[in-house]
Amino acid sequence: MIRAKFTCQQNTLNHETQTATVIFTPVTTNPFSEENLTFWQATPAGRIELQVTNPLASAQFSVGSDYYVDFTNVGYDQ
Repeated sequence: MIRAKFTCQQNTLNHETQTATVIFTPVTTNPFSEENLTFWQATPAGRIELQVTNPLASAQFSVGSDYYVDFTNVGYDQ
């Protein structure tokens, strides 16, 4: 498993389609913390963009809040 730490930058609901666009970018060193510095050194740039059709799910993401993102290989043979 690989863990990253991202900040929610945008959570916009399209009222016509009831689909939210949620955008995350890697944490920076502002505000400074040793944990943020460690994550920033490993992933100084990037972007995750989600289209979320479940309003209860999209409501869980607050702009300005940080989230851990875990990447786990599902183990499919290649």
